[in-house]
Amino acid sequence: MTTSDSTFNGELLSSIFRTSKKTIQEYVREIERNNRYRSVRGDIESGYILDDRSKLIDLYDACLQQDAHIRSVIETLESQILGDRYMLARINEKGKYIKDVQNTQKIQGSQFDKIIKGIVESKLYGYTLLEIMPTIDPKTGKLAEVNSIERRNVLPDQKAVLKRQGIWEPHWDLRNPAYQRNYVLISSGDLGLFSATTPLILAKKFTVANYVNFSHTYGQPIIHGKTVSESNADRKRLANEIANAAQNKVVVTGIEDEVDIKTFTMSNSEKIYTGLIEFVNSEVANLVLGSESMAGGMQSYVGSTKAHQDIFRERIEVYRRYIENIMNEEIVPRLVAMGYIPAGLEFKYSNRIDMNNEDRIKLYELITDKYEVSADEIEKEFGINVGKQLNVMSSIGGIGGVTPGVSHNDRGIMSDEEYYRRYGRQRGSQVANFLLGAKS
Repeated sequence: MTTSDSTFNGELLSSIFRTSKKTIQEYVREIERNNRYRSVRGDIESGYILDDRSKLIDLYDACLQQDAHIRSVIETLESQILGDRYMLARINEKGKYIKDVQNTQKIQGSQFDKIIKGIVESKLYGYTLLEIMPTIDPKTGKLAEVNSIERRNVLPDQKAVLKRQGIWEPHWDLRNPAYQRNYVLISSGDLGLFSATTPLILAKKFTVANYVNFSHTYGQPIIHGKTVSESNADRKRLANEIANAAQNKVVVTGIEDEVDIKTFTMSNSEKIYTGLIEFVNSEVANLVLGSESMAGGMQSYVGSTKAHQDIFRERIEVYRRYIENIMNEEIVPRLVAMGYIPAGLEFKYSNRIDMNNEDRIKLYELITDKYEVSADEIEKEFGINVGKQLNVMSSIGGIGGVTPGVSHNDRGIMSDEEYYRRYGRQRGSQVANFLLGAKS
């Protein structure tokens, strides 16, 4: 491999990773340093490094690596933006997007997923530098390699890449036309959403450590042994017997020796810790997904859950709009220049409504009562092979009038479809009346 995430233009990058034992004080120092040069770092003359966010990235990565909740939140976010939800399409004269199936298949693969994840990470980390190599994989016919350049070596506001983290020379200027075809710098304009989650998670980490110590101290019962003997040897013997009882399941004592278990009365002291942990998890989920219930939180009633689902879908729609804009403004023109896809195509997420299985079934029940739905569509949506649709009339006759052979009570007011839904049979069909023993 001539390139990778740790290289730029084939040159190996040197970075320092410090993602353990992070504290809130370190976070505060990095925010202060970032604010000190924020107004001038984009226009500073060459030779000065004012936009080094490597230590801030260390804090972000430490929280992402060591906190299971935020990791699950990011996984939930990625599940909503990846997959077969997007396409390449053309706009017809009516303003409708027509999917280009052949070219859409070119952008569905592991390498293209890296591009979409990189765009989303630019909102989380604040910036992403993507390297799109023009080579095509002969086996798949898709892009062979896409890399996300190590953020510790990228100065987003100064638009430069450093070979060695924290050292200006040698470096590469991203404004150079030689790099603009294959390299895309995506910047959200701020420090990213992780700047708000990092202090919370750092506080949560120490809260969890204190909670563990609290549980060890007050959560475990104490076994109390009492002996009448004043000999230290007898006391040590009884202590050893009690200590070994966990394995031996047997304790041998003297006639007047006593063994009892001292348990602490339950209190609400542990809620100090659990409350803080739940608060941090809720804040992180609300910031990234818009709702804590979508990240595993429990709601008390159905109406609240549905309200959170609506907020969650609106937040996902914001992410998708951001991805569409970056794709159409930065990525697609480069793919066209490489000759990978033809001109005139736009990246677009489908307008498919995201809903749970129960709501999806109700929607299809509503549609199939009014429109004929093909068997292929049912198989595509639910994976079930179905035959002919029963509630669709094969032949419609006498609309607005009386169909031959119908009951004398049928005045032809209802349409054939309404007649079928009301009586459960087609107009004109013969049904045996078992009460009268005749046909009606």
